[in-house]
Amino acid sequence: MPRPSKIEPVLIRPEEWLKKSNPPLGSQEGHHFGVDCVVIRYSTDEIGEGPNLHVHPYDEIFHILEGRAQFTVGDQQFEATAGSLVIGPANVPHAYKNLGPGRLDSVDFHLSPEWIQYDLPRDDESLSAPTLS
Repeated sequence: MPRPSKIEPVLIRPEEWLKKSNPPLGSQEGHHFGVDCVVIRYSTDEIGEGPNLHVHPYDEIFHILEGRAQFTVGDQQFEATAGSLVIGPANVPHAYKNLGPGRLDSVDFHLSPEWIQYDLPRDDESLSAPTLS
């Protein structure tokens, strides 16, 4: 027999975690609900835009909903297209940028109850993408 869950069902409506913006942006930390996951919605219409090089002390999974992204994960670089999943291991620097044409839209799952990020900007980069919260 499966063990009962320690959490309760919760509906989080879009207006409770997504900004009223186009393209959509937002974040929801799971610790508020006893869940070890942070969900981030990141979208941009700007080619070349995206989160700069950074690292997390936990694993991350990226799901590309729309568009194309150039990923850097550690020493590897690759292109991810709509429908792709990308795994970012804990403590490995990573970044991604919109390759265009058009919008890049992703949902990123941080396997942690809270969002912890250490920015590692390269030359001529500012710190990370526009704030999500």
